[in-house]
Formats: sequence, structure tokens, C-alpha cells
Amino acid sequence: MLLFQVLHKMKNRPLLCSIVGLLLTLNAFAQAPTHRSTALCGFRVYLTDKNDSPFDVSRPEEFLSQRAIDKRQRYNIAITEEDLPVNPAYVSALRNISDEIMIFTQSKWTNTVTLFCYDTTLLSQVRDLPFVEDVFPIDAYYFGKEATCAPGTFPFRDSTDVPVDTASYGAAYRQIAIHNGHLLHQEGYRGEGMLIAVIDGGWTGFNMIGALHNLYLENRIVGTYNVLPHEDGIYNLTDHGTCCTSTIAADLPYDMIGTAPDASFAFIRTEDPPVERLFEEDFWVRGAEIADSLGADVISSSLGYHNFDDTLTHHFDFSTCDGQWSIASQAATKAAHKGIVVCVAAGNEGMNSWHKLSRPSDAEDILCVGAVNVDSVYAPFSGCGPSYDGRVKPDVAACGWGTYVMREDGSIQSGNGTSFATPIIAGLSACLWQAIPQLNALEIMQIIRESGHQYQNPDTLLGYGIPNFYQAWQSHHTDAITHYTHHSNYRIYPNPTQGTTTLIVPEGTSVRYELFNIAGQLILALTSESAATTIDLNQQVPGIYFLKIISENGSEEVIKLIKQ
Repeated sequence: MLLFQVLHKMKNRPLLCSIVGLLLTLNAFAQAPTHRSTALCGFRVYLTDKNDSPFDVSRPEEFLSQRAIDKRQRYNIAITEEDLPVNPAYVSALRNISDEIMIFTQSKWTNTVTLFCYDTTLLSQVRDLPFVEDVFPIDAYYFGKEATCAPGTFPFRDSTDVPVDTASYGAAYRQIAIHNGHLLHQEGYRGEGMLIAVIDGGWTGFNMIGALHNLYLENRIVGTYNVLPHEDGIYNLTDHGTCCTSTIAADLPYDMIGTAPDASFAFIRTEDPPVERLFEEDFWVRGAEIADSLGADVISSSLGYHNFDDTLTHHFDFSTCDGQWSIASQAATKAAHKGIVVCVAAGNEGMNSWHKLSRPSDAEDILCVGAVNVDSVYAPFSGCGPSYDGRVKPDVAACGWGTYVMREDGSIQSGNGTSFATPIIAGLSACLWQAIPQLNALEIMQIIRESGHQYQNPDTLLGYGIPNFYQAWQSHHTDAITHYTHHSNYRIYPNPTQGTTTLIVPEGTSVRYELFNIAGQLILALTSESAATTIDLNQQVPGIYFLKIISENGSEEVIKLIKQ
């Protein structure tokens, strides 16, 4: 009970906001000695500041990828001290106290270092360091335990049960069609150019499945990251990540098509499948920060926490699901405000004593995903809302009951779990954002909620309901074109464009126009006397541009132009 009391007061701590960059890589994690198999004591160390950091916001390329930097510029998200990595001098000082101290993970968003210590008498030296604000016990950790189960594993039916469907989507048709996602695909939006970070426990067999090999041939696996300190790689322990990712990435016509088959992916392992321990929430934070540093557009996470089986942690009640108590929930909200559509499984506790959703699906400003079947019937195992503080949860629902996935051997089988509903929403979110890139992540998530079939009357089982992604695209794509392109004198079409667009001016009118990028740099300036002028953006990078049109009398109009 002492641990719960100490941790519970953390929910009122001010959020120390920052994100994990590329330079402080996974090599910072100490490998556990193989000769130990006893419990270790885990502690989260809160640091006071980032003073004298070798990093600076004027050099973001040292801790953010170029994609992430470009995305911040595109959506006007400032790069601040929050983005600076944990001061490496502080990390070194902690490590140098003793070789009995192992640094397991660190977080810029909360300015914390999670460490494990064999000899707890050394903690007095940790607390005495001038840059240490607080030290909280969080966990026990065991080495040498073999995996016996996968996170969120449910009974599967073998591939002989896959129905024959005349559509090229094969087994996956109905789980996409209940969202009209196939119609969004027909418009040409299949996730191309979008980066989806999948946070999970392992991808056994994924790299060996022939139907997914095109992802590697086309360099659409941008990176694999293992946050666990005692494991190497990601292609082991469980095929849970394989199953989840296949609902997005599969591209096997007439057998199985995913929700965003043309997207790119990053795989981030934060879950230790054999155990359920509080430190995994710290690992989840690290994973979300890696996703942000890569410039991910979407996070799909089919992991959730409500209680733990370690010896130090006592019973957690539902008050911890208020969006603030959990360090992982804080991170999920931060990721959303850093420009990521965050999709998290509601959990599968609907039929047991917990009954409610889990963390971090309780986070604010994200999409908590519940489960239905292809007939839109609520899955009774799906975790219920609302959040402890009364917000609508889940936000939306997708097929997680009888969902078709690919297993580690490449077979197509059906299984149950909000784990499988979540990537369906994540993939379609990527396609929707590809279609209307002028909206930011928070706006994309909101229009997804608004497209839910029960948006006007949300409940505790399905939240705002089953979203209609095609409807969301139709209404907001039309609004965007109307808002940005139909001016009193000028029109431009298409907008967004993938290459060229045409400026339409009144007959007999002469205009000058100037094209600027989002940083305000002049790209080109021309004079035209034609009623229809082609503007070529083929050589420009995708993003937001502004076309200033100056008439003969000197009046000006500005059109926002999107290059996909």
C-alpha cells in the first residue's frame, strides 16, 4: 500500500514535458547480467532541470529526425526545451555511483530516469545528487523467466474458416467496410507517405512472411527499436505485434488487405510478454518518444495496464484511470499534442471484475478504441468507459471480435481483442490524414469521433461509435477546398495536389503570383495573363505552401496550397 500512496501523489505533479530523440539511442540501456535471476528494485528518478545540456533547440537535428522537424514546421509545433534529451551528464553521474545501478530507460517528457538497483542502500547517494528532485519506488524485475504467453492473446480460428469474398480485400473486407475504409482506398488514399509507429511486445515471424516482404523491399520499415533491457531485436517472444500490424500492412489481393497497405512503419517493443509490471509504463513512454523523434504520424498501441503481478505493487483501483495518474497516459497525451494521432486499445476487461478500460487508453486527446464484430455488435470483453474523471471512453470502436489477422506462419486466422480493433483504426486514420493533410493530429482525431454513428449520444460501451472514414473525408475534404480555393476572383484545383495544380483567374486578367513554403521562403514568382496557369510542384517536398496572388490594381489574396 505504501507504493500506491507514493505513486498516487505523482498524479498531481506538474508534467515535465520533453521527448526522446535519436542520439540517446537504445544503447543507453544497460544489459542485465545473465547470472542474476533474483528480483531487482526499480526506481523512477525525477530530475530537477536540463541545465548545461549539450543539446540546444537551435540544433534540433541532433535529437529529432528531419521528418520530425519538417512536421513540426508544417503544423506550427514549436521545438522547445521540452524536446531536449535528458542531460547525459546526469545519466552518467547516476550510473557512476555503482555498477550495481542499471539505467533501464529515460524520458524527456517527464525528465526522468528509470533505474534498477541491487543494493538499495545506494539510493541515499542517488537522492543526494544536486539534480535529483525525487526518487520513487516503482517495481520489481525478474530476469530469466521464459515467455509463456503473449500480451492480449486470444483463441484463434484457423484459416479454413476464412470466408470467400469476391472483393480483393479477401478476409479483411467486412472489418474495413464497416468504416467505409475501402471507399477511402478507392479515392487513392492507402497510407502512402504516412509513418505508423506500432508499439507492442514482439513481431515473431513478421520478417519471414512472404505477403509482407514488400515492406522490406520498398524500405517501408524505417526502423525497429527494442526498449527492453534484457532482449535483443524484436522478432521473438510473441507474434502479437505481427497479428496487429498485419491488419494495417497486409497487401495480399483476394486473401487479405490491410487498412493502410501503402504506409511505412516503425516497430517499437516496450512490452515484456511473460510479465505485467509497472516499469512497462515507463517503457511505453520511451516508445512514444521514439515514435515522435522519428516523425511518426500515427501510433498504434495494443497494450494496456490496470494491475500488476510484481511483489512490490499492490492493488490499483480505477481512480488511476483518470488520464493523469499514469506516466504512460501523460505521454500519450503529450504525443498527441506533438502532432501524432494516438490510437490505444481499451483493453479486454469487460467481462471480469475490473470491467473498465485500462491505461494509457484513458489519456486525454487520444483515440481509445473499443471492440465490435463485423455486424457492429459490441464485444462483451471490450473495456468500458467512461474514464475515472468522466470523459467519454472509449472514443470509437472497430472490429476486434472475429478479426482476421496474419499469424507468425503467414496463415490468416480470426481472433478477438481490442488489440486487433486498434490497428484497424490506426491504419484508416493514416489514410484519412493523407487525404486531408491541412488538418493537424488533434483535428483528425476529432473528425473521426464526429463521424461515429452515435456521436450525438455516446455511451460507455462504444463511446462515439463506429467511425465512417469516408464520410469524414467527404465532408472535411469539401470544406477544405471551399475554404482555401474558392475566393472572390480566383480558384485553384486540385488542392491538395500530388504534383501540378491549376490557377484559374477571370478572363483577360493579368496577375502576378508568388509561392512561399511554410517557412516563408519564396519558391517562385511569375506573371501570367492566361485564364488557366499550371503551377508545377513536382520538385517541391510534400507540405503546406502559400500562393500570393497580386492583381493589376495591387490587391492581394493568399491561397493555402497542399502538396502531398
